[in-house]
Amino acid sequence: MNEAERLRLQLALNRIQTLSDEHWHTFTGPLRAMADHAWVGGASAKGFGHELERSDRELHAQLRKALELVQDKLRRPPLG
Repeated sequence: MNEAERLRLQLALNRIQTLSDEHWHTFTGPLRAMADHAWVGGASAKGFGHELERSDRELHAQLRKALELVQDKLRRPPLG
């Protein structure tokens, strides 16, 4: 990996971290509202709550994965 690629990866890592910081809690408010029974509506509300929980887990997993992929690539020793 040359210095230009290393710099691009570092910039990408910084951007991913910023996006993670900004969006990690995107679903926190709605999840809390669901837990506090702020929404009622029977089965449809329950289904929405489950989908919201799944989306929250998936968001966290994808943000972690993106960070790990770039960090792993940055940790690789330079070739040559």
